[in-house]
Amino acid sequence: MGKGRERALAQVHWAVINDDVEALKKLLEREEGAWLINGADYDKRTPLHVAVSNNSLMSAQLLLSAGAASDPLDRWCNSPLANAQKLGFSSMARLLKRYGAEPVAENRWGDGALITKPPQSWSWRISDPSEIDFEGGKLIGSGAFGEIRQANWWGTTVAVKTIRASLSQDRAVVKDFIGEVELLVQLRHPNIVQFLAAVTTKKPLMLVTEYLPGGDLHALIQKGPLPTDLAVAFALDIARGIAYLHGGPNVVIHRDIKPRNLIIDENNVLKVGDFGLSKLVKVTNVHDVYKLTGETGSYRYMAPEVFLKEDYNTKVDVFSFAMVLYEMFEGAAPFNSEESYEAAYMVARFNKRPEFGSRTYYPEGMRELITRCWSEFAVKRPDFDYIIEELEKIQERSPRQDRHCFRHLLQRIRCNTRMRSATWLRN
Repeated sequence: MGKGRERALAQVHWAVINDDVEALKKLLEREEGAWLINGADYDKRTPLHVAVSNNSLMSAQLLLSAGAASDPLDRWCNSPLANAQKLGFSSMARLLKRYGAEPVAENRWGDGALITKPPQSWSWRISDPSEIDFEGGKLIGSGAFGEIRQANWWGTTVAVKTIRASLSQDRAVVKDFIGEVELLVQLRHPNIVQFLAAVTTKKPLMLVTEYLPGGDLHALIQKGPLPTDLAVAFALDIARGIAYLHGGPNVVIHRDIKPRNLIIDENNVLKVGDFGLSKLVKVTNVHDVYKLTGETGSYRYMAPEVFLKEDYNTKVDVFSFAMVLYEMFEGAAPFNSEESYEAAYMVARFNKRPEFGSRTYYPEGMRELITRCWSEFAVKRPDFDYIIEELEKIQERSPRQDRHCFRHLLQRIRCNTRMRSATWLRN
């Protein structure tokens, strides 16, 4: 797929995600519109797949009436109807059936998703690492365990996380890496960084995901508080991604929600990434407290029960989310004058919380929502379904701008990030 088509398909996905029928009509009227109707991305997802995943009913109706195939299969062999049934979107399922979508057999695999046929178990595994071309790819980030670089994989720009060769013999490191891959294989959502493939049998170990050119939220906040409507839009992106992770029966607790792990794509949509510390738990009740303890995650955003090594559940992600919300509006990290460990200690031992700035504007209901989310008591923190409802109400009460209005701000951040990377590489 050429760059032009790739860009056009991304615009179609954006219109579909927002159920913007007028924008979708204009895109489909273009010269390449006939291709775009059934155009597939690197995961073989068509616009209809995306419409179903977001329950964008009007967009799905338009696509189907324009001739979209009703039963395309993505890389996991899931049809739009299979996804609609899995997500419980009954109106969407009825619409698809009206246009000839075949009922999905009650076969189950892996995480219980309804599928038309079992997928190839190891279709994501890269046996020949030379498929990944790092020439000209920039360094995105590095740490004690490895680095993340931009690369090219079969003509597609991707991000590649590489484990240091010196650590490839470390059983604990390899176990954590394989655990992250096994988790990512099961995750698919518009607000989750998309896993593509991995090198697991040769050194160095590598994990391939979609490349998001917007950088991370941390870099954006370094320029100061976000515009209110952009902060609310980003908050909804994060909340929707985590709500998906917390959906049973396989609950995923991220355990490290922070600005550096929230990445911006080419459409200025925020996605949750870095699942190296995430924990997948099979449960029958999503409100169960799991026997998970220990100081897992980043201290500054850490829930008190984690710092105190107490049992915890999905509400630790709610607490971290509240800290990120605060940072987006204030333009500074919680307790930014304190060391991160001291900040976590104050939160856990003395029930301290960062103070809302007297001159900081918060839309009606936002401070109250943040206060509930960082409650000392996990049981009093709301779940993400409720958080999404509240954020949508706040968004409806606020004057809305399309997030593309902030394109120049985001481009400036990206430019500065590239300049810092170039300086780092020269030094």
